[in-house]
Amino acid sequence: MKKKLFYAPGIILCSLLANSLCAQVTDITSKGGIKKAQFVPEKTEEDVDKLFDNNKNTKYCYAFSSNLWMQYQLPEPVIVNQYALSSANDVPGRDPRNWKLLGSLDGKKWVKLDSQAKESFEERMQTKVYSFENTTPYAYYRLHITSNNGDQATQLSEWRLFYKKK
Repeated sequence: MKKKLFYAPGIILCSLLANSLCAQVTDITSKGGIKKAQFVPEKTEEDVDKLFDNNKNTKYCYAFSSNLWMQYQLPEPVIVNQYALSSANDVPGRDPRNWKLLGSLDGKKWVKLDSQAKESFEERMQTKVYSFENTTPYAYYRLHITSNNGDQATQLSEWRLFYKKK
């Protein structure tokens, strides 16, 4: 009896590296949490929930500010040391350019975990991953976008939080 083997590079690589990179990253945002944004968009189909729906075809878009924050509250504190941002489907000028990632235990006192400056997304619906040092578990994570790439509105398709075991 002959068995057919199907070539799936990602699956084979992850199988071979099960105790390495592939098995070491945990998607914190897949565990569920409370999502909040500083500003609520006029269009409900572009609200903050779209940042966490694991669908690059949806987006959060607020039309009247290039300086705003969005927040993710977990049921209990967890360590995050990596995150991903995905650009939306249109208008590159709305993409975040400068931002800070903040952590908090109580949602009031914040600690800067990472900051990025002069960032740009070369493509629409492009995902970029950012890693940083952190060993402290926080219950709240906030992405504070301090400026975008020139438009009046600001948008993102996805924001994911991860714990990458070293």
